[in-house]
Formats: sequence, C-alpha cells, structure tokens
Amino acid sequence: MKLLFLIDQVDYPFAPNPVLARRAAGQMAAMGNMVHLLELYDGQTLPPDPPEGCRAFLLPFADERKMNQALEHGDKNGSPVPLRLARLAMHPTAVAAAVRQIVLHHPRRIDACRAMVEQLDERYHYDAVFSVNAPFPSAQALRDAAIGGKKLAWMMDPLTGGPASQGPDAETVELSLCQKLDKLLITPQMAAHLNEPGCGMAAYRRKLQVVEFPCMVPPPVPPVPKEEGNRRVRCAFVGTLYPVLRTPHYALELFRCMNDPDLELVFAGDGWQHYASTLPDSCRRVMGDRLQILGQIPFAQAQKEIAKADVLINLGNRENSQLPSKIFEIFSSGKPVLNLAKRPDDVSLPYFERYPLACTVLEREGTDLRVCARVRAFLHKNAGRQLPFAQAEALFHENTPEAVAQALLDAADGC
Repeated sequence: MKLLFLIDQVDYPFAPNPVLARRAAGQMAAMGNMVHLLELYDGQTLPPDPPEGCRAFLLPFADERKMNQALEHGDKNGSPVPLRLARLAMHPTAVAAAVRQIVLHHPRRIDACRAMVEQLDERYHYDAVFSVNAPFPSAQALRDAAIGGKKLAWMMDPLTGGPASQGPDAETVELSLCQKLDKLLITPQMAAHLNEPGCGMAAYRRKLQVVEFPCMVPPPVPPVPKEEGNRRVRCAFVGTLYPVLRTPHYALELFRCMNDPDLELVFAGDGWQHYASTLPDSCRRVMGDRLQILGQIPFAQAQKEIAKADVLINLGNRENSQLPSKIFEIFSSGKPVLNLAKRPDDVSLPYFERYPLACTVLEREGTDLRVCARVRAFLHKNAGRQLPFAQAEALFHENTPEAVAQALLDAADGC
C-alpha cells in the first residue's frame, strides 16, 4: 500500500505521539509498504530523521511557536495576561496565528496541512492517509482534503472528555470527523466510554476500531552498571508533569517521610514551571542532594536517565479517560517500577498487575509507617533487578510495533 502519516509536533516537539507514529510507520515500511511522513513542526526543533524505508516532508509553523511562547500555551498559572499580550504584539505573525486559533478557532495549520496533503496525494496517489492525534488540526486538515484514498484518524488521545478536551468546539469537531473520515482508530480506554450518556462517537461504531500503542520495543540504551561501592538506590520519574493531572506532590512527601539515606529521587522532564518553586523544599531539607530535579531534557538524555535508574517511578493520572503510553516504556525497560496511583480505578492498574516487578501504592493510603516500610522494602529488594525484554514483550504483545502496524494496515484495507 501507499501510505501517508500526518505527524504534528508543533506545540510540543518532544511529545510521545509522534514518536509512536514514526515507530509504526517504520514497521509498515519494513513490511513492504511505501510510507511517507508529513511532519508539522515549530520551525525550530527539527523532527528526527525518518525511519528506514520512510520519506519525510517538512511543514514549518514558526508563527504558532512564537504564539505559544508568548501566551505560554495558555497556562493558567503563568505570567499575567497583559504581559503575555505585550510579548505577542512583538511578533505580527504570532498575532495573526493567535487570531486564527483563539478567535476564529481555525489554526493556520489546518489549511496549510490540507493544501500539502492534496499536493502530495496528487503526486503519489496514496491508498490511505493517517492523521496522528492529538493535536487535532491534522485530522481537520485530512477531513477537508480532496484526495482519492481512505482517510483515517489515529486518535491516541481523546478529542472530548477529561482534561484532554481540545477546546470549546471539540464536540463539533469530533462529530465532523466521525461523519467525514472513513475510520477512527481509538484506544481501548476510549472504547470503554462509548456506552456513557452523551458519547457522540457511539453513533458511529461501524467506523471505530481499537488500536493499541506500539510501545514495546527494546530500550535504546542498555542498563548502566552502578559504580562500585555506590549503595544508593536511584529512583527516577522520567516524563512530563501537568497541573492537577499528573503531579509530584505525593512522591516528594513519600520520600521525605521514608527519610532513607540510601534512596535517591530523580525527576527528569518538563512541567515544574506549573508549580511554586518552593514545592520541593520540604523534601530537599530531608534528602539534600539525593533529590534531583533535572527539568526538561532531550529524548536521548531521557533514555539515559531510564538506563541509570535502579527503580522507575510512574505517577498516575487524576483523570481516567486515557492510558499513558509511557507505562510501556517502563515495561520495555524491564526495570522495577513504583507505581503511585491517584485513583483506585486507574485504567493502567490492570497493566501493572501483569508486570511482575511492580509495586502500586494509592495516594489515599498516605505516608504512614506501614506504607513507608512497604515501599522501602520493595525498593531495596528489587533495585537493579531486570526482566528480560522477551518476557516483557510476551506480556504485552498487542503493544508491539509489529502487532500495531498490522492493525493499521487491516484498518486501511477494511475501509
């Protein structure tokens, strides 16, 4: 088949969805298909080289990057609005981008992507085009594009419901996608909500197909051996923090209360700007240099932090509308994981129950002596243990690139 993927990393250059899409695209190319990638990016952070066998076309949006920087992605806890508007006014193209996105609810990305899709299709005559979402402008572009092949939206995140709701017109956009696209590929968690009252997608079940995340791949960086004589257990959270949705408070308090001189707590990833700078202070007074907050780091460095960790930490989401793809990155590493869950019905819990090197603690359990003793025992007993990748892969076969690539091909072929 001749296939095109629309991959959007304009807003967040290091977001996981583009990584997963490229992985599946590379597998589909290895299976003998012609695979092209239309990469939407911020005009500054170039996408990585395409997977072997794939060809990439680049479409920059520097105006939207400047808009996002000036308006701080709409962060409610950021700078005062007048200051943001003053910064925005310094960039006329960013002002135009803001008007289109905020006032007209029609980002330039939609029309520019649509035009590029039509140009590429006129030349290559694709059998199917996949938009990778969120974000959703590429899906809207695909919806509007005049092309001959099948149109599929790979919805790794929900468009409506929960904290991921994509703006005031989300329900209208979702309905239009259901009506005009040939198929919407959704996660098992999204499928579980189809029977809820008011679910607009439920009327289009015949167009829906469940597809998992292609996350189970061998870790790109092998485990890093500990220095001789180093007794410290390095516990690391590698990922992004969000206000309310995914927060560091419980992890900080738990490690403060354990007060174990042989434990290190590392946070590697973006999101600390959403919190008061004093948030880690009480934990740091106890742990000192054993608490490390690295901030946003490139993907390659994040992989090195995973390799250096003795135990990985997963911070559960407050909302239950979607399964975080990063849990499979943890499982692929084969390392022990301390899973700190916010809610007893967290959709990721069944996956952690299948993984033999996991310890789950609910935040509502608190940090009393019993909880601290259980966590401390798990960390010291399992630090440095490793589940072979072949065993982890067998536990989550439906999340391998091979299984997901075949599911995508079947979806396109079955439209």
